[in-house]
Amino acid sequence: MASSGTRAASGFSFSEIWLLIVATALICGFLGYIVYDAIMATASELLQRLLVISPLFLIIIVHWLSTATQISFPMPGSEPSAIHRAGGSPWGVAFVLLLLFLLISYQPSLHDLIS
Repeated sequence: MASSGTRAASGFSFSEIWLLIVATALICGFLGYIVYDAIMATASELLQRLLVISPLFLIIIVHWLSTATQISFPMPGSEPSAIHRAGGSPWGVAFVLLLLFLLISYQPSLHDLIS
């Protein structure tokens, strides 16, 4: 009883093993692409929101660094002469940026509401 050279020890021939390896690689590649596509879509959406809101964070960080050691966020109108100073507080700019962020985020809903 001589064993054939084309049979592997498990009972599968070389071509069958090769076919299983290729099929497994294709299935793993396809599933990997689906997972990659979902991850990249989610990351792209999060990055887009981060880029829209980053100027707000930048203004708050610059204001925080410019106040030396104390951490205080003065609200507009908290001082009697605050209305006469130009550029004393970044809260107006932060409010406008937040408003723009909300308008951009809900733009499709606003289009449906208007038309």
